[in-house]
Amino acid sequence: MHWVMWIFWSSIGALIIGSYLVDVLTGRKYNLKEQEKSLNQNIAEADSLREVERYTHQNGPF
Repeated sequence: MHWVMWIFWSSIGALIIGSYLVDVLTGRKYNLKEQEKSLNQNIAEADSLREVERYTHQNGPF
């Protein structure tokens, strides 16, 4: 059972080291907080804004 512990911790270590290397090699250009929107997200946002504008213009001030 001792070898299972070595396999487990070495795989965890390999994942951490591998993710760090990918981060360094890609120049840290990936930021999870500022992701670009896909074309479908942009289209959906524009469509929802058009629907809101249409609804507010259909109903007059009275």
